Amino acid sequence: MYPNGPSKVVHTHHAGVWNGENLVPEAIRQMLDASIAALTGLSDATAAWAALFAPHERVAIKVNTYGGSFGGSRVFTHVPLVMAVVQSLQEAGVPAEQVFVYDYVTSDLEGAGYSISREGPGVRCYGTAADWEEEGDYAAGWTLSGKDIGLSRILLDCDALINIPVLKTHGRSGFTFALKNHYGTFDRPEDFHGELILADIAELNALPPIKDRTRLIIGDALEAACLRGAQGWPDWSLAVNGDSVFMSFDPVALDTIGLEHACELAAQNGQKTTVERIMASATLKRGAELGVGAYSLDDIELIEATL
Repeated sequence: MYPNGPSKVVHTHHAGVWNGENLVPEAIRQMLDASIAALTGLSDATAAWAALFAPHERVAIKVNTYGGSFGGSRVFTHVPLVMAVVQSLQEAGVPAEQVFVYDYVTSDLEGAGYSISREGPGVRCYGTAADWEEEGDYAAGWTLSGKDIGLSRILLDCDALINIPVLKTHGRSGFTFALKNHYGTFDRPEDFHGELILADIAELNALPPIKDRTRLIIGDALEAACLRGAQGWPDWSLAVNGDSVFMSFDPVALDTIGLEHACELAAQNGQKTTVERIMASATLKRGAELGVGAYSLDDIELIEATL
């Protein structure tokens, strides 16, 4: 990872990942195996997962299910992708009970198709708050743009983080992918959608509890909302089915490549993305300045894989 070397971003395609309207779990697993082998340089995928995550560690998985409880979106981090990651972690020795899938609110997770579980056997899956009206379990002591914020105790109680965002355009930030996904990790996202949002997103990711725990980022481009989403159109009516996932250790690099992919999808469907590119690039540049990752393409190694 930059600055010790170019930040790798692996972009893996699989022509058979969709069977009609359903994702194919076997194809997703093949994509993850190929991606992590290419990213780590280890030929055995299970060994690669084991090199990144120890059996004693508690692993948080941040997904994007915004709007699942009230119809605000229909494009979420896909459940089969997350379950394939959980399976990979288990095979590497991490018990399912030590894996915590989370987002801002439990009701959104449930509305997006996730099975809610706080205890008992199997993976844990719940939000920091039960719903949008509840205060939630946050730890105070952090600031963003001079304002006090609290961070999710789900993340703070874990040793490592896997960030699994889904690709979307966004009206104020240009697009949402790895960096913006952490607007579901703190307690006041509604207060940070103003003029400073482009800098706020970068500075949020520079906070040590997020930056230091981030072990892996897996960008979900199995379905993307990249057509007129930034102009307020409902993303579920303009989503584009895709065939790929991104993987990196570097959230800025992954977002830099993801932005190009989003703009390509939009262009293929006759959409212009000039404004979205300008907005998103401001966040990415600020993230690089803060040491979160690499923005310059000279500092990024893109690996394309097709299965």
